[in-house]
Amino acid sequence: MKGVENSERALRPEAALAGPTAPASNVEEGLALTEGQPAAEVVKRLRVAFQAALAQLDESNRLLKERDARHEELLAGASAELKDVARLLGHPGGRAHDGIVRRICRISDDLERMARGARPGEQAPARLASGKRPRVLVADDEPDARELLTEALAEDYEILAAADGQEAVDRARAERPDVVLLDLNMPRLDGFGVLDQFRADPSTSDIPVILVTARSDDAGKVRALDEGAVDYLQKPFSERELRARVDRTLRLARTQRSLRELAQTDPLTGLANLRAFRVRLDDEVKRARRYRTALTCVMADLDELKPINDELGHAAGDRAIAHVASVIREELRETDFGARCGGDEFVVLLPHTAGEEGRVFAERVCARLGQGEIVIGGRRLSLGASFGVACRSPDAGEATAESLVHAADGALYAAKRNGRGRVVVAGPADFRA
Repeated sequence: MKGVENSERALRPEAALAGPTAPASNVEEGLALTEGQPAAEVVKRLRVAFQAALAQLDESNRLLKERDARHEELLAGASAELKDVARLLGHPGGRAHDGIVRRICRISDDLERMARGARPGEQAPARLASGKRPRVLVADDEPDARELLTEALAEDYEILAAADGQEAVDRARAERPDVVLLDLNMPRLDGFGVLDQFRADPSTSDIPVILVTARSDDAGKVRALDEGAVDYLQKPFSERELRARVDRTLRLARTQRSLRELAQTDPLTGLANLRAFRVRLDDEVKRARRYRTALTCVMADLDELKPINDELGHAAGDRAIAHVASVIREELRETDFGARCGGDEFVVLLPHTAGEEGRVFAERVCARLGQGEIVIGGRRLSLGASFGVACRSPDAGEATAESLVHAADGALYAAKRNGRGRVVVAGPADFRA
């Protein structure tokens, strides 16, 4: 456990040498000595104060142990539940389906390792999927504190520093750290203000924050946790405990992100689902409106899916849908967004893309589908799809997200009516308020 008994080297040696700290009232009562008191009375009062401090320390350790034991129990339970989900989904499927099962198993393994490795020093530091060192933002107005934290973490993490609360907010928005170590008492903006601003900004709302403070009052800790901090450390603490808390927070944040992605992913195709599309659509329209940039929406629908389902079964139809999705995914740029919006329909958002460029994208996907074949149930099939394209121009003003999707949907149905296997681009008149 992360209690005092495991401390190896306090980050504030002078505080550690001073011994444990009792509540202020007990200390004052035990040390309210006046000149001329007998030595025996002095010793007696010191003993009372020291015993009160030890009792407070024991109670703190007991609460920490109970909290960590409950945390480990919850992690182990979540891991077992995810393993059951993976077993239920483990029937044969396409590569995209198998990829979803593998991701669930990876998350389950991460949770299981976290449950087993909650004690400090039992795991190697977490690494990002890219292999890069995680970024840790240290926000403290005391230079010595920033230096100590940096020295403790610099070997395994990339360290950013902020000398006050406002600088912490600015750096977090600009550089997107993976975790923040936050002091409560800082100039310009205190720790509570930082948490408020983090929570109010979508770009920082999911950054985990560990509170690092010398304050011993429970009210401040509870308030910080209520306002978004994920953990807290009270000074002084050991380097080993610090590293373990940071690493556990990074692992938990990575697992939460993966779970979020799974909840927003279509299991058959590996593309985003309709819920994720709606969120992304609102974000992209707001961004296009703010920066006056073009945004193109492409809707696609697989042609002649019903005969495949009728003749070869729905498993064959699923294979056809997954194949169309794989072609779409291969044509997307890093900034593009593709989703399956139901059945055999797909939607793609192309930021900073004019309508003509969207038409080229759709025609490229359409041509690839028409030129290729897929073997399903021993039969070689050529698949086709119809596409509707609509563009929100930079000067579209207050044109809504719904009007963009409606225009692309109308163009898609026009492509269906005109013979399928083709691309139709919506004109300005096709947009509705």
